[in-house]
Amino acid sequence: MPVKILLFDMDGVLVDVSASYRRAIEETAKLFTGRPVAEGAIQTYKNRGGFNDDWKLTYQIIRDAGVEARFEDVVEAFQIRYRGRTWDGFINDEPALVPTETLSALQARGLVMGVATGRPRDEAAWTIRKRGWEPFFSVLVAMEDQQGKGKPDPFCLLHALEELQRFGHAADASEAVYVGDTGDDMIAARAAGMTGIGMTPPYLDGAAHADVLRRAGARVVLTDGRDLPDAIERL
Repeated sequence: MPVKILLFDMDGVLVDVSASYRRAIEETAKLFTGRPVAEGAIQTYKNRGGFNDDWKLTYQIIRDAGVEARFEDVVEAFQIRYRGRTWDGFINDEPALVPTETLSALQARGLVMGVATGRPRDEAAWTIRKRGWEPFFSVLVAMEDQQGKGKPDPFCLLHALEELQRFGHAADASEAVYVGDTGDDMIAARAAGMTGIGMTPPYLDGAAHADVLRRAGARVVLTDGRDLPDAIERL
């Protein structure tokens, strides 16, 4: 079937989060443990699966270091760094990985696009507005919509399809593609009956991470968001 729906993860796909979410993880964990996070540790947790939520990942790093902390305190310290008190935090340091011109080219091909992310809704919406991307995305499924069923559970992807259908964009899961940067993303896409396209963000070892994504079920793995139109054409 031809591709009709294109859904995106946000972190590591639409935007580079090495200086925002990942920095917030590192600084928050160090605040509680008193020592730096080991190089490569964040990705090791993510490759293990089940850590799509960066608050939970940060909390687990702290617990694994033998430090007791309240989850609520970890989240508060994380948010002060990431969002800031007046949206002046690390969230401002997220370069786009998919250029606006590429989104425009995909939309011109008749694709209906949406975002399915583990971010809180206000943070995802803020980033979309900052980039001027509102015209491209017909649906946003965020943390609050997932009923505790984060990826690799396919709930958020299936919910995105339901929302699109509610707005008149009828499509079967087999006509949908999900673009993600983690193994959990690819597992969720496969479980939802969608095609998974993996993205290797610039802050990871491209070859090694491509293997992780392929093993998790990615049909195609890209290193550059500008290649998406051609990749979709070849599916």
